[in-house]
Amino acid sequence: MGESRRVLLLGGSGMLGSALRADCPPGVTLLAPTHGELDATDPTALAAEIELARPEWVINCVAYTAVDLAEREPERAQVLNAGVPELLGELAAPLGLRVLHVSTDYVFGHEATRPRREDDACAPTSVYGRSKLAGERALLASGAESLIVRTAWLYGDPGKNFPRTMWERATSGQASRVVDDQRGASTAAKDLARWCWQLIARDARGIVHASNAGEASWADVAEYVYAAAGRVGLVTRVSSAEYPTPAERPRYSVLDGSRLEQLLGQPRRHWQAALDEYLQVLQQGTRA
Repeated sequence: MGESRRVLLLGGSGMLGSALRADCPPGVTLLAPTHGELDATDPTALAAEIELARPEWVINCVAYTAVDLAEREPERAQVLNAGVPELLGELAAPLGLRVLHVSTDYVFGHEATRPRREDDACAPTSVYGRSKLAGERALLASGAESLIVRTAWLYGDPGKNFPRTMWERATSGQASRVVDDQRGASTAAKDLARWCWQLIARDARGIVHASNAGEASWADVAEYVYAAAGRVGLVTRVSSAEYPTPAERPRYSVLDGSRLEQLLGQPRRHWQAALDEYLQVLQQGTRA
């Protein structure tokens, strides 16, 4: 990454934060206070942490990600998903700090017939999506040097995720009903973390879409996991109408990764290749 850089990571104990810590490049001094050590929603505390850390970059992984619960807790979602990036922008702009903010495919609506590009119109259909879009816009409006990385269908450790749930159900012989009319591309946290570090090394700016290559429905992913577990015929495909949730999901949220590949000078892994690696880890854990 060249000269040594100081990077402040907020939300470092989550799925992506853990992957960023595990993949921290040589020459980077990574500061990752826990939530107990720093409340990122507290302006005074965050300003003091930035003053103490004196980072060149701040990576914001703080987020309210309980998509359905956000419908009942919109204020909390707004504080974390919009308030924190807004505060970061206000603090970073006068100091010349750079902010990498992680966002989501949920900023888009239903209407799409091709992979979503960075400059496509946003029309979120959920509290979660609207709060994440508000965070993007607040950061961009702050004047801070910023990089917004949108991703989708993220999985990894620690915590629950769709492939892990399907693996656990498959290996225990449980059948699953999974929607087949929502399409996207799953993203390994390990890959996303590597891309984030590479984008920082290149001093990227603006909005970048970052997910694994290819596309599939949730049912496709489920069947792929079940097949890897040696279980076939246990996944029933259903429509979104047959599997209602409090928050609407984007029907088509495949992200166009052309800009990411251009910036990094390399292709993205296909979602199946990335998932194969993760399933091997789960398989080893099952055998242990």
